[in-house]
Amino acid sequence: MASKILLPLLLLATVSPAALAAFDVTQMLTDKSYASFVKLLTETKVAEDTNRLKSASLLVLPEKAMKPIESLPADKQRLALSNHVLLKYVDPIQLGEMKDRTAMLPTLLSNSDKRLGVVNYTKADDGQMYFGALGATCVSKLVKVVAARPYAISIMEVSEAILPPELGGTGGPASGGRRSRGGRGKKKPQYAEPAGEYGAKPAVQAAPAAAPTTAVPEEKKPQYAKPAGESKVGATPVDQAAAAPAPAATY
Repeated sequence: MASKILLPLLLLATVSPAALAAFDVTQMLTDKSYASFVKLLTETKVAEDTNRLKSASLLVLPEKAMKPIESLPADKQRLALSNHVLLKYVDPIQLGEMKDRTAMLPTLLSNSDKRLGVVNYTKADDGQMYFGALGATCVSKLVKVVAARPYAISIMEVSEAILPPELGGTGGPASGGRRSRGGRGKKKPQYAEPAGEYGAKPAVQAAPAAAPTTAVPEEKKPQYAKPAGESKVGATPVDQAAAAPAPAATY
């Protein structure tokens, strides 16, 4: 995995700084896997804004991860894409060498919204790197380096859109923590319960009310615990045993 991420950086290590000074992110993204991302990047003019930066890092999305951004209104699409442009050059090597495993990285979105314009970075115990928007969990996985011109521009693929809740972000499928908090109501019952049967539970609870029909002495004789409702069946052998001495009373 590490070699797959770092290979483009190693190939560019001998390129002269002069050749790396200017960049055009749309020309660097020729792979059709990012066609939709590049299209929106151009339409919203976020590509132009990125090219004006002295250094930047672009977090790109493959086709399968574009739906959350494509479903947004045009004005929010620009904000969402701006949050995928880091305002300085970073690559997996630099991220991995950070003293802390977490960092707050400002994005192009900070030009219009300083509060939302930041991306949370974290490195997991297994070395995997993740990004997340403000107010959302870090679930967007760093997949690979697509292209780079050290130390001007790096383009890295991430697995999911990095959207704050204000732009429709929910933390992604990996934000299981959010879903678990939303399921607190299901933790109250002290028993396993099939989905959709919670409303019928009071009727089920009413069933044990039939238990008093069983005679108390008969319940003490069995040597095992019987479920409520089976007392009549369990009492039959006891009744027969009690009736056995009857013939002795005849002379």
